[in-house]
Amino acid sequence: MFTTSGSRDWAKYYSESGALFVTMGNLSKDSYDLRMDNRRYVNPPENGEGLRTKLEPFDLIISITGDVGNLGLIPEDLGLAYINQHSCLLRFIPTCRNYYFPELMRSPLAKLQFNAPQRGIKNSFRLSDVETIVIPLPPYKEQILIAEKIRVLMNICDVLRASIQSAQQTQLHLADALTDAAIN
Repeated sequence: MFTTSGSRDWAKYYSESGALFVTMGNLSKDSYDLRMDNRRYVNPPENGEGLRTKLEPFDLIISITGDVGNLGLIPEDLGLAYINQHSCLLRFIPTCRNYYFPELMRSPLAKLQFNAPQRGIKNSFRLSDVETIVIPLPPYKEQILIAEKIRVLMNICDVLRASIQSAQQTQLHLADALTDAAIN
């Protein structure tokens, strides 16, 4: 597994267009889907820092300052992108590039490890902390089964969430109708 943090002092490379610059604002708290509503762009150097912080599909990004443990999984169709200094890049070997590890990083086990090394009043999770995260490593086929089961269960949760929201809306409409009937 390759780990690195984003480059510092990239303000000079900010641009109106160019490569996507993945920042803390693109990471999610309870998901690993990138939030793309606030995009920043850079035109970085082609060597050194640009090579080191360039993102690839299935790279997993973790926030390491502020709201530690927010996640972002780089999709295959993202295009040219880089990470900023408040993020850590985890690049797994090709046989481990699946949804098991992003799901694991959303788990209570990972969250416990993200919160353990907080230092002083500033939330921080050092690159060296990332490199020591305990990661259960089942066989590859089991990783795929676990990730698929989580996906199925999360879909059920989404359906339940939508049903609850619909029931709450119905309840509000009924309460309004009862109030109107009582007044009139």
